[in-house]
Amino acid sequence: MDFEKLEELAVEANLARNQNMRSKAKEIEEDLLKTLTENKILFPVEEEVLITENSASYVYKNSKTYQALLEFIARILHVDIPIRIKQCKFGPGGIIISAENKEQAQKTLDDCCRELRILIKAKEGHIA
Repeated sequence: MDFEKLEELAVEANLARNQNMRSKAKEIEEDLLKTLTENKILFPVEEEVLITENSASYVYKNSKTYQALLEFIARILHVDIPIRIKQCKFGPGGIIISAENKEQAQKTLDDCCRELRILIKAKEGHIA
């Protein structure tokens, strides 16, 4: 999954929505939903994970934030940023997970990404 492309689409959808180009925004957002639900969601994070007191922190590769994409996901799920899924918080600075070690953090991240995909899939066909 190309998160750079998803971020660009989310920015484009926001611009269209802000310019009252609703049909174009809806078309772009439906493409975003399709991509997010047809593929396994694997956020591009650095391999190094910081473990501190039952918390694991991942940062996105190349210091990316994916702000527009996270805003899109938060809007369609009707939640705030950071997006909280089980023991994970997805934010523009990275992903924070309740975990005691790297292995547990990776498993929890995989589970949360799977759950995020399910929640996003439930929104297909409901873009306004």
